[in-house]
Amino acid sequence: MKKLSLALLILGLISGQLIVLTFNLNNGFEIHSVSFKLLPIADYAGKASSQLFLTSIILGYLVFVIFGIINTNKTKSPAIFKSALIFTGIAIIVTFFEFTSILEDLNGTFQGKHFRIGWLLFLLGLWIFSKKYLIKK
Repeated sequence: MKKLSLALLILGLISGQLIVLTFNLNNGFEIHSVSFKLLPIADYAGKASSQLFLTSIILGYLVFVIFGIINTNKTKSPAIFKSALIFTGIAIIVTFFEFTSILEDLNGTFQGKHFRIGWLLFLLGLWIFSKKYLIKK
C-alpha cells in the first residue's frame, strides 16, 4: 500500500500540475498544446477568465481522489483519518468544479473558469503519506 500511495501521489502531481494538455470539446476534441507547467502553485477563476480552454488537470484530481480514498481508513490509521478525509473532500470538490467546466464547454457556454491547486493537493497528500508511512509511532 505504501508504494501504491506514493505512486498515486507522484502520478497526481505529474498529470494534475506538471504536464498539461489544453483542449476544447465544443467542436469535437481539439488539442491546442501540451506543456510543462511548474507554476502557478494555485490558480482560480470562478466564473470567467481569458483562458478559454480546458486542461487535463482533472485527470490528476481523479488520481488524488483515489489516493485519498485509499488512505481514508479509520481502523488502520485513526490518527490521520480526518486529514485524509479532508484531502479526499477537497479533491472531489475541485474534480467536480473541473467537470462542470467540461460540461460547459460541451454546451458552448464555457468562459474559462478553472480551479488549479495541484501543488497544494500534492503537498497535503505528501504530508498525509509521511504521517502514515514514514513517521515512526
